[in-house]
Amino acid sequence: MTAAHTNAPEKPRNLPVTGGHNLRDLGGYKTSDGRHVKWHTLYRSGAIFRLTEDDRAYMRQLGITAICDLRTPHERERKPMSWHDGLDVHYFGGAAIESVGELERLINSGKLEQAAMMELIQTIYRKLPFEQERSYRQLFQMLAQGRVPLLFNCSAGKDRTGIAAALVLTALGVPRETIVHDYTLTNAAIDGLEQMMRSDHRYAGLNTMAREDYLPLLDAHPSYLDIAFGEIERQCGSVAAYMENTLGAGPAEIEAIRSYLLE
Repeated sequence: MTAAHTNAPEKPRNLPVTGGHNLRDLGGYKTSDGRHVKWHTLYRSGAIFRLTEDDRAYMRQLGITAICDLRTPHERERKPMSWHDGLDVHYFGGAAIESVGELERLINSGKLEQAAMMELIQTIYRKLPFEQERSYRQLFQMLAQGRVPLLFNCSAGKDRTGIAAALVLTALGVPRETIVHDYTLTNAAIDGLEQMMRSDHRYAGLNTMAREDYLPLLDAHPSYLDIAFGEIERQCGSVAAYMENTLGAGPAEIEAIRSYLLE
């Protein structure tokens, strides 16, 4: 899908940070009412922790005022992000651990083949909108309060972050086709994600598996988003009801978010 097809202006979306992973600007996407997401206002990424001095200087000049870190406390302890130290940045750290821990355990059991891995990831996507309820609620609150530019991230910038990005873009009125396009852009960073996970002792079991068996773990497949949103609709009736009743983002909050993020 081209930039023209998504109605996004030709600007760099992937940001040049060598010590980060999957860092992207969510600006430029066109909404159903003809507005656009502001550039340099909302960023999504994986963990940003192995930065050069040039990387740190680049991150600091982005003017980020808030970070919503969706990683678990253990993940944040192992790979702390410190580029914003000394800046006036509002920082939130998530706490949900259920699916992350289950994923680690099953991978290291050495018993997962491709079909089982696919089933596991699908199960995780059904759970994530509700496991991450506290973190997603905080993300929407920060945006409704105008804490922008804002960065939200997890470890890989794919699953927890992918659903978060899809929810925010949905709230902004971005069409689903464009949202899926943004989600699948993570596949351009799949080699870096694979290297990161294979070098992480928590996922040591990947080194004993055939690549085709663990590929569903790395792939940002459109069907995963369909599963997450389908489960939201099954449990809550609609995505709008989930946002209002679960995330505390009703019409007033959504309108505030749009006022800060759209032009």
